[in-house]
Amino acid sequence: MKKLIIFIIMLLIFLASCGIGYFYLNTRTDQRNDSKADEGVTVIKNDVENETISTETTEEKISPNAELTEVVLYKKCGHEIAKNSKVPTDIVNLDEKEFEEKYKEYQIEEFSDKQVSIYNEVDKMCPEHYKIGVAEGVINIYRKDENGEEELYEMTNISLEYLPEEEQSKLENGIEIIGEEELNSVLENLES
Repeated sequence: MKKLIIFIIMLLIFLASCGIGYFYLNTRTDQRNDSKADEGVTVIKNDVENETISTETTEEKISPNAELTEVVLYKKCGHEIAKNSKVPTDIVNLDEKEFEEKYKEYQIEEFSDKQVSIYNEVDKMCPEHYKIGVAEGVINIYRKDENGEEELYEMTNISLEYLPEEEQSKLENGIEIIGEEELNSVLENLES
């Protein structure tokens, strides 16, 4: 019987301490809220739980991983040159309207967060026109600028005197070449 009385007393002490602890913690939380209100801080009780707020937008913006395709038609020679590259950092996160403002001279052919394609026509010659000629007994490479004027691009160390007469006469008249690939091919043939 003594064991039962001791057990009941311990149970009452346990329940009393739980009640006191609960009461103490609730009072402290209320005191903290009151002190914040005294400091000019407004405590807002939010009764809405798990409210979903949509942050979607229908405007597509350029991603930092997007690719830029720039196509330019050169009217003087009729060549069209396309360049693919990563988008420059100054156009990342622009929407189509902002991008159009920045690239006014281009027509937008495709605009998405992953791909931007633009097109332009210019009244110039493309930078892919070369001429191989001779000056002072060595072969020189000339590049035509946007107006078609020749400017020295590179002086080679290939001497004219060691080439066959047929090649020499072609070089004295000048060999017109379009593109670096063809230029390198012709130079390799002249060197061998």
